[in-house]
Amino acid sequence: MIQKMRAKTKTSWDDLFLRARRTKRLIGTLLVACVIVIVTARCSVSQAKEPINPPMGVYRWVNAPKNIDEFSKWLGRPVWAEDFVGGESWDNVGWPTWWLEGWSKWVHAKEGRRLVLAIPLLAGPVDGSGPTQGQKGLRVPVSLKLGAAGDYNEHFRQLAENLVKYKLTDTILRPGWEFNGGWYTWKAKGAEKDFAEYWRQIVRTMRAVKGAEKLTFCWNPTLGEQDFPADLAWPGDEFVDYVGLDVYDETWHPDTYPWPKGAAPAEIERRRKKAWSDWIIASPRGLAFWTKFAKDHKKPLAIPEWGLNQRASGHGGGDNPHFIEQMHAFLTNPENNVAFHCYFDINGSEDQRHQVSPGVSASGAPAQTDHPRAAARFRELFGKTLQQ
Repeated sequence: MIQKMRAKTKTSWDDLFLRARRTKRLIGTLLVACVIVIVTARCSVSQAKEPINPPMGVYRWVNAPKNIDEFSKWLGRPVWAEDFVGGESWDNVGWPTWWLEGWSKWVHAKEGRRLVLAIPLLAGPVDGSGPTQGQKGLRVPVSLKLGAAGDYNEHFRQLAENLVKYKLTDTILRPGWEFNGGWYTWKAKGAEKDFAEYWRQIVRTMRAVKGAEKLTFCWNPTLGEQDFPADLAWPGDEFVDYVGLDVYDETWHPDTYPWPKGAAPAEIERRRKKAWSDWIIASPRGLAFWTKFAKDHKKPLAIPEWGLNQRASGHGGGDNPHFIEQMHAFLTNPENNVAFHCYFDINGSEDQRHQVSPGVSASGAPAQTDHPRAAARFRELFGKTLQQ
């Protein structure tokens, strides 16, 4: 009996000992697993990409360095400048000295400043009838086909020489911006191959000028398919430094803008969110498409023009903080690889109500924003970005 009890007791202790060993191994395994989970989580956090802070530029009327400085002061951060060379004459294209002299002084006054400059591809009105001003080619019809043949290279060679002269060879050039629309002389619908070849002619010509070898070029359609898919006019990777896209809070997409008269705030907000998700991001040539396009071609993305808009027709989002928030999230997301962006801070025609700052009108008179809530959010997000 005693021997049986001893045997039973021994067996029990053996069982307990084995169970303890198994439990110890299990605890050890669990501890190792926990450590792995914790380390993995820490690694995931450490490897998560931090938001980026791409340089921000602003347009505030033609040849207006003072306006840029006022915007910078209002926003509380340094900004780049954006400007547009007028397309009235070929003289403007080759010799925009009243632009370049003033901007050269501004750029070199403080470190880190840079100019983004839009250059017309063709001079004269949108019908292609030719320049209305200047000494060269006055009223001689113009075309992308002639540009593709090299007929206008001399104007761009002169522009490159003047950029060297005024020490502005770090300027980012936007030749023939928004070419996929129908509102500029260089509209490229039906002439996509000519546009692409003309672009190549310009880049080769300008980079061949001594001192201008490193000029950078932003190929720059506007959002949406517009008159045709802009990628049909792609000139080739070696001739483009940035894939640019102009983005405004305006659309004719169904169930977005304009909202019904007397619509409740919740309905207006729903439509604004739908305009962002369905049109600006997911339309056939929206931000998602062009972000992927830039990655596929190993180019950084740029947003050379963007802005709120209040259109007389109602097809703008108006005072829309959601648009500002979404643009900020997109621009600072490292996955989108945005190299720079420029806010279009003016109130122009009844269909160009973009201004967020307490700025000036085309006549120089003071002008206030039509978008006070969005402007406050803009200042909070973009003014804060560089100060962190």
